[in-house]
Amino acid sequence: MAIFDFGKRALVDDFALKLAADLAQRYPPDLENEKPRRRNPQRLAKAFDATFNSAIEFQRTNRLGIYGKARLGNTFKWELKRLGYPDDFVDLTTGSLINFVASQRSA
Repeated sequence: MAIFDFGKRALVDDFALKLAADLAQRYPPDLENEKPRRRNPQRLAKAFDATFNSAIEFQRTNRLGIYGKARLGNTFKWELKRLGYPDDFVDLTTGSLINFVASQRSA
């Protein structure tokens, strides 16, 4: 496992974009942007569960190093911002994603 595996850049970026799009489909940005927020805890938990499980499986399959995990989080974060999620939601979601992926051991 290389720390700086630059050959996976496109693979990691494509996955991060897909992951953000999947989250947006399961839990649209409008639910976080309306005043007052119409947050549905069960829907949010299901969306997070699906998102994090996909990311963990991707990490296990592709054996991401430190750089790969950081790149995944960074690309995911900027795509969530581009999709229109508020900053607090983006920070919470990205931080949780990175913690889950980092805590998993490669197969």
